Amino acid sequence: MNNLRLQRKLEIEIQNLLRKSEELLVKQVSVRDMEKDIMLHLIKLGLALLIAIIQEKNDYLKTKNFSLEENFKDKGNRDRKYLSLFGEITINRKALLSSESGMIYPLDEYLELPQGTKWSYNLQEIVGESASENDFRESVRVINMILPLNLSGKSSERNANSLGYFVNDYYETRPVETEETALCFTASFDGKGVPKIKNKPNPKARRRKGEKPNIMQMATVSVTSCFEPKNQTVEGILNGLMGPDPNKLQLVKPVEKLPKVNDNRWHQKIHKRAFLGNQKKGVDYGIADIKKRMQNPNSRFVVPIDAGIGLEDIVLKSIKKYNLEAQFDGIILDIIHVTEYVWKVANALLGENSNKRSNWVRSKLTKILNGQTAEVIKEFEQIIIETKLTKAKRKKIQKTITYFTNHQHKMEYDKFIEKGYPVSSAIVESTCKHLVKERMEQSGMRWSSNGAQDIMDLRAVKLNEDMEDFINFVIKKERKPIKFSNKAA
Repeated sequence: MNNLRLQRKLEIEIQNLLRKSEELLVKQVSVRDMEKDIMLHLIKLGLALLIAIIQEKNDYLKTKNFSLEENFKDKGNRDRKYLSLFGEITINRKALLSSESGMIYPLDEYLELPQGTKWSYNLQEIVGESASENDFRESVRVINMILPLNLSGKSSERNANSLGYFVNDYYETRPVETEETALCFTASFDGKGVPKIKNKPNPKARRRKGEKPNIMQMATVSVTSCFEPKNQTVEGILNGLMGPDPNKLQLVKPVEKLPKVNDNRWHQKIHKRAFLGNQKKGVDYGIADIKKRMQNPNSRFVVPIDAGIGLEDIVLKSIKKYNLEAQFDGIILDIIHVTEYVWKVANALLGENSNKRSNWVRSKLTKILNGQTAEVIKEFEQIIIETKLTKAKRKKIQKTITYFTNHQHKMEYDKFIEKGYPVSSAIVESTCKHLVKERMEQSGMRWSSNGAQDIMDLRAVKLNEDMEDFINFVIKKERKPIKFSNKAA
């Protein structure tokens, strides 16, 4: 090293590590304490080494030529703080002022140092990924146990917001892996509430009786995938919905107990996003992603969804917007929701304790899965006419009739089964849980609009397994227009 002071510091840290090793040899000490002592000295050595190398790079850069596309003024040297994995250091480097690009620091561009924060990109990635899973304070707990950084939950939140800013641009501009062979695709959409911070005119005012402390805002979840058509049978789907013994099993939560109908393993290359308070943006994003990926004109796509208000119209408008009508093969109403409605009719007609319900439900679902929804609707209408029921029970059955009538065009299950399409929207419903609920609805959490969107974006990057590529995108995005010649190795 040319810098004798830094070289001497490295030698001191190495000697300290050797002395500590000798001390540990002769002392009676637990292996746990050994690990801590060795780690502490290695961190000090790493910090000293990092300082030395950065200083050498800085000195080396002074001997090299670099150029800017604009004119600039030399503004002398300026300090910056840099928080590495080993600890914080101060870097003194040359500053240049450009009328177009603002202040430029050649060393920052040469070493690809982060802008707008002193955190290293490694630190941003580690804490950002942890914050996508955990409360902000919890997201820094483990790294603070390992490294002496004293990171706060607030700093983790700022980091998440900073990274979240880049997510939309990352997904809008990154190359998409296209599918040249003819495949089937799905685009599914659903909504999940996010607890929002409630703005009050007077923060000291007490809530009125019955007034809730928070409000919920809907996030639209978009999930796209490709899949090979799957051989299915009506009986197989019924077994997945109800089990092989209808006298013992009732409908239960699909994600937990219905693996056949809700088996998402046949979906490949799944891509997930969530958009707060903007259903149209969420749908457009998913349909646009399908358009980018689906290159073969013989490929087809379907849209398995529930019966959310206005969702079908938005989907159809988006399909038209992206000129995908020729490859669109239908909206599929989630069979799980349909099944729940049939059970409600069975409960109203036979009673919730009747052992006849399973066989009755199975018979109706068999007709629905065979494309005979119109016949089932007529049977329900006859029940209202011919059976003596309470007003409340008649209302429940009428609600199911209305539901089936309004969505009958999305219940052509015989055709969907024949083509090997999924008849459940479980993939988007499970994504609502994993992408939104598990992070956004942790105990006591309330979100601002920007904060919620940033953390859902960052969580999508994590769940899509794109974090490393995303951080590389952020690094490139922050670079200034400066060129170096004879760049050091």
